[in-house]
Amino acid sequence: YSRIQKREAVMNYGKKVKAWSAGLIFSVATSFASAGPIATMDLKFGSDGIKFPEGYRAGTITNVTNDGTNQSRVAAGMFRFSVSNIQGDTPFALSSNDVLDAFCVDIDTLLDQYNTVSYSLLSATDYFQNSRKVNLMSSLYTGFGGDEVKDSRTSAAFQLALWEIINENNDELNLDDGSFTSTDFTDAKETANGWFTGLGDIASGFNLFVLESDSDADGNKLSQDLLVFSPAPPVKVPEPGTLALLALGICGLVLRKASKRSKD
Repeated sequence: YSRIQKREAVMNYGKKVKAWSAGLIFSVATSFASAGPIATMDLKFGSDGIKFPEGYRAGTITNVTNDGTNQSRVAAGMFRFSVSNIQGDTPFALSSNDVLDAFCVDIDTLLDQYNTVSYSLLSATDYFQNSRKVNLMSSLYTGFGGDEVKDSRTSAAFQLALWEIINENNDELNLDDGSFTSTDFTDAKETANGWFTGLGDIASGFNLFVLESDSDADGNKLSQDLLVFSPAPPVKVPEPGTLALLALGICGLVLRKASKRSKD
């Protein structure tokens, strides 16, 4: 027996929208590892009247868990937050009065459209406790995030792909099959399914962090949790000139030893 919960998300600003996201930040990177909050900040949905900078696609998602089957009508796509009251050092260039373009990792919480909500910044490893999923999300952003998210199709596709990685219980990623599925969303779902092909072969180029919403007195989250990507520090490779100098140094050392042996 499965209990099916249907929750309609109204797509206007007069009511609370059930739309999800995961944060996108393009910045200079520093690698952080922490068992607790790295920083805190306040976020408010929308900035200068812009709430969905690249648009969205509507559809239905179904998530099968041990507690039953949850089915929801949602809007998938990137939306925008204004940032204030940053406390602590963030691992990316971000300051108060900046904007945060975001997707979400939390399909069980409604987005608060009206109030400023406080968030704590955590490492994705601490939040998810699943290195495979974290690596797949990093590879997804490396291959298809950033400038590739440029319209309602790719914006919705990226959100759907994130939800699939986070919520799917099977090893195979497919929005048409498994414990997490979706219907509608026009061509965005097909785009996301196409990205899954060869995703494991894409090298992870980003560190992941989660902005976790504060909770009320009863322990209920005030808004959705957001995923933040920050470029991973590059692996330092010696430049050709450095390699040449190193080779000459080794060669000189060898010749010096050979000369010493010939004198002996």
